[in-house]
Amino acid sequence: GSRRFSSMGSSMAPPRRSPRLSKPDGDSLVDELGLAELGALLMSSAAVKVLMLAAYRSTDFEVHRNWMAITASLPPEKWYFEETSEWTLDYPPFFAWFEKALSWGAALFDAEMLGLSNLNYASPQTILYQRLTVIATELVLVGAVWHYFRSRHFRSRAPNHQGSATAGATAGVVLAVVNAGLFMTDHVHFQYNAMLLGLLVLSASLVVNGRDLAGGIVFAVLVNLKHLFLCLGPAYFIFLLRHHCIEPSPRCLLQGRGARGFLARISVLGGLVLGVFALSFGPFLALGGLEQLYQILTRLFPFGRGLCHAYWAPNVWVAYNIADKVLVKLLGTPTVAGAAGRGSMTGGLIGDAVHVWLPHVTPLATALLSLLAMSPALWMAWRAHNPRGSFILLLVYCSLAAFLFGFHVHEKAALMATVPLLLVAGDSRDHARLYILLANVTHAQLLPLLFQTQEWVLKIAVWGLHAALASYLLRPVTNPSSSSPASSSDADAVTGKVHWTSDADAEHVRWSLQPRLGLRGWYQVGLFLVPETVAGLQPLLLPGLPFLPLLVRSVYCLPG
Repeated sequence: GSRRFSSMGSSMAPPRRSPRLSKPDGDSLVDELGLAELGALLMSSAAVKVLMLAAYRSTDFEVHRNWMAITASLPPEKWYFEETSEWTLDYPPFFAWFEKALSWGAALFDAEMLGLSNLNYASPQTILYQRLTVIATELVLVGAVWHYFRSRHFRSRAPNHQGSATAGATAGVVLAVVNAGLFMTDHVHFQYNAMLLGLLVLSASLVVNGRDLAGGIVFAVLVNLKHLFLCLGPAYFIFLLRHHCIEPSPRCLLQGRGARGFLARISVLGGLVLGVFALSFGPFLALGGLEQLYQILTRLFPFGRGLCHAYWAPNVWVAYNIADKVLVKLLGTPTVAGAAGRGSMTGGLIGDAVHVWLPHVTPLATALLSLLAMSPALWMAWRAHNPRGSFILLLVYCSLAAFLFGFHVHEKAALMATVPLLLVAGDSRDHARLYILLANVTHAQLLPLLFQTQEWVLKIAVWGLHAALASYLLRPVTNPSSSSPASSSDADAVTGKVHWTSDADAEHVRWSLQPRLGLRGWYQVGLFLVPETVAGLQPLLLPGLPFLPLLVRSVYCLPG
């Protein structure tokens, strides 16, 4: 519809220039958002996040307090065997050492938080310290995003009309700092997702800039901090095998051709990655042998938790579970041994999903389906002749594939797609619209994490403000016609100054900026209206179905 409308006004507006790649002057287009502005943004954002000190916090707050206590009180060989609390250590060794480092500062605030027997300990000093560590570690993400937008790769891809490029860079930095999803998951719910996603962004930025060894090392470190990022392993493996080991980038130090060059590059890359894993698991293997290694792997991969998390993330298994429930209603429960009581999948309990009519889904099946879903993008990455620019999209695609088909997926895993997508949201109109849609869907399905009544206004406001800010900052990209009729310079386009050549030009832009929602727009409006309406009516009309609002939200978010 936008193309048809633009063609109607073509007589009133000058023709658009086709984008051409060039290298802008200056260190980077993000110089428009300088260090002073970034500092002010960070301070303002931190001030708002400090206000969340007394807000709701999930059991993850106690999880991380307990992990600090474990690593501070016990020798490393006992970390993965400790079971005083139900919240046992189940992250890779590097994250355990990260908790150990946090425990050093914790002792300065309140040493009692490091007691193994002090379960659910939450003194004011403990809350302050743990909240501050989340705010501080978020700087990893900010630094990684800043690194990308100041990189050679971004400058070389910036379009000739620098206004939209600057808009994309500014949007990327600002939306990373004030990200609604990270605000809900980290600063209220409580986790360290921003730090981990920052390492993913940094790794991607290094790879697209041809620094493959550094990018591979950072990704290996990330996997040893949180093993769920293993789902991106196929993307890194295929890309680096093809575009580093077989066809090295110009920045690669080992430029030898033939089998000798290939063996040299794959040996160095493989050796560095294996070295990271050896540094992570080696000390535990040395202290406890294979028993220690087995215990760690058992903690990292607890497949007994079931196919779905307590709150169903909006992936294909939601539809699979519903289909099985429908078959139970239509066909009844089979009169076979063990069938009685099966099919109860809406109680919100971990490991409570047992299918009656449809086949049981194993972890191996979900892994194979995820890999199959990734295969088109992996094949395109293998065949690409200029692949650096599409590597971030490859990561986004593989993240979504793992989210849709993975085993025991958490709703927070969708941030693995939306945060890297920020880097390329300003590349084109399609990229910008994709980010806005995916971010809105992701944040909508995160809302149940803040389930208390007093937080309803907060989470809706944060979500709405992020959506409005993303639309505003990316408007030069999503609506390029807003500056095309202006006889202004690129600098004017950056600062928002528009000089109309005629009343007809102004009229064309006024009409081109009118909201035309269409199917995509109305779907995003429904992200708020449909689940919230069901949540409001369910206690009155269907009090016996307390899980219905979560189910409706998951089903509605699935197409997005």
